[in-house]
Amino acid sequence: MSKEKQKFHNKQNLNDNKKQNHSIKQKYYKNSSAYNKKEDGKTHWFELIPLLFIIAILPLIVRLHEYETPLSEFSWFTHNNLYVDVFLYYKQWLFISVSIFMAIIIAVKAYLNKNVLKFAPIFAPLAVYALLALLSSIFSKYRVYSFTGMFEQFESVFVLLGYCLVVYYIYLFVQTENDIKVLINGLLIGTIILGLIGLSQFLGYDFYATDIGLKLITPRIYWDSLDTIKFTFGKNRVYLSLYNPNYVGVYVALVLPILIILAIFNRNIKMLPVYLFAIIGLIICLIGSQSKAGVFAISVALLVTVVFFWRNIIKYFYIAIPFILLCITSITLLNKKYDYYFTNQLKEITNVQKTQPSLTDIKTLDDELIITYNGNDLKIRFYVDNSGICIFDLYDSSNNLVSSDFETYNGPVSIQDERFPGFVLTPTDFNGIYGFTVKIDNHDWRFTNQTEDNSYYFINNVGRLDKINTAPSVLFNGYEKYASGRGYIWSRTIPLLKENVVLGSGADTFAIEFPQQDYVNLYNYGFGYQLMTKPHNMYLQIGVQTGVISLLAFLVFYVMYFISSVKLYIRGKFDHYYTKVGLAIFIGTFSYMIMGVANDSMITVAPIFWLLIGLGIIINHKLKNFEKVAI
Repeated sequence: MSKEKQKFHNKQNLNDNKKQNHSIKQKYYKNSSAYNKKEDGKTHWFELIPLLFIIAILPLIVRLHEYETPLSEFSWFTHNNLYVDVFLYYKQWLFISVSIFMAIIIAVKAYLNKNVLKFAPIFAPLAVYALLALLSSIFSKYRVYSFTGMFEQFESVFVLLGYCLVVYYIYLFVQTENDIKVLINGLLIGTIILGLIGLSQFLGYDFYATDIGLKLITPRIYWDSLDTIKFTFGKNRVYLSLYNPNYVGVYVALVLPILIILAIFNRNIKMLPVYLFAIIGLIICLIGSQSKAGVFAISVALLVTVVFFWRNIIKYFYIAIPFILLCITSITLLNKKYDYYFTNQLKEITNVQKTQPSLTDIKTLDDELIITYNGNDLKIRFYVDNSGICIFDLYDSSNNLVSSDFETYNGPVSIQDERFPGFVLTPTDFNGIYGFTVKIDNHDWRFTNQTEDNSYYFINNVGRLDKINTAPSVLFNGYEKYASGRGYIWSRTIPLLKENVVLGSGADTFAIEFPQQDYVNLYNYGFGYQLMTKPHNMYLQIGVQTGVISLLAFLVFYVMYFISSVKLYIRGKFDHYYTKVGLAIFIGTFSYMIMGVANDSMITVAPIFWLLIGLGIIINHKLKNFEKVAI
């Protein structure tokens, strides 16, 4: 046989093999028990009920709850321990309850049939993450918060363990295409309801601010004081039922790419208006939330989608090009209508400017107060004699007297030294204690040394005596105002990682671990009257609270899923429901991971992310089995 004939013969065999493999794949899709372990192929609703609750109902839970937090033991927190929560407390405990229900189902099924339990390599790093989260909480100095949930956070260790359980539960019990469709439809229904709530908020008719809405979310015993309940995000600001507009951006970044991809693949003409309605609702919510990170994450997610779709774009260019042009035109018109919202948000993200505040440090020492301003030190010593006369001694770093316009005792003293422009010292009475204020750049800082130890203390914004401790910082020095002040939070959080390598500070303890006494820099970068309860970065949040090793385990877990997904979907052959929804979930969760750079894990959205990750893993597992059989 000639070489030409041999080549032709080999090519023909290759084509025949491809056709045969394709035929095997189609047959496998329809008949393989690996795809339909339940013989009847029907949906078993009992096992899906907890998952449907998480994906469709849990984000909608809004209910006022009054609770006590023992944080008053810390000098940076108010004396008041009684607070109310509307968006988080019940979400936490309902999620924990559902997680317990799923654990019982797993235990009962395993007892009846030991073969129910199975394991995959991807669960090894997830188990490490769960174990370290539990150990970090057990050995935490603040374990009470780890086991009950923190003020303004409520993501206890039981919630973190519940996230991992959701993933494993899906791997065990979500088996058929119908199961997955039910959960995706649950997501779609929940999204539409949230979209309607968001539309009301965007138009200035916030449902939760109406009498009906307030009565719905408030126990009857509080109805006489409904007029005192206010949501202070501003008119037309969208926060949905997700606690904060930032988490609207997180939800949209997670769900919008999924719905867009499923809408593109949709072949049911009746479902197209439903997808479009949900997508438009999410876009309105994104605009109303004013989430810059959301815009960025979705933009990246859509670009990644194009990478996976490039074969289809070329093949169906006559559909793809008009569709892309329609999307670009729609986004352009929306951008223009809402004052160039999208372009302005992206500009803010890329706008990096260096800043250097004039006031860089205040030291509350035992014998004096030292204020550092533009590199110059002002030393202040405050005295009160037996007749109640207040006296200031002012020195520079070389212990030379600093000139002032002292005219009368117990009156304001203006510093005349050009190194400290506008500084005014005024003796003051704080709840019966002698003290003084120092006006710096038109802001009053309050101090006293009239205490039992005669040491100098700062009187913070909640009226408590505290020491000022300037926190160490890295990476973002000079760029602390980047990303709405996140540069400051990150720069002061990263040094905490070295103290939490093996075990972290414990689930939900970030507020205690963060240097809340860094009062000068908190003020300089716009957080002077805020308690820092979260790092605005999911990865730093994990690293500090459950340890750096747990963070690595979490990243390994996601990278394993990421690599598996890329291998399966980069080929661009989306000829079955599993490949379509698998790609959609992969892109959506990837967008969520991008959002994790600028936002935290929160009980409002995180359960949906973990549920979708679980779906993505089981879909990838089925597709891998399919490939093995087909080959």
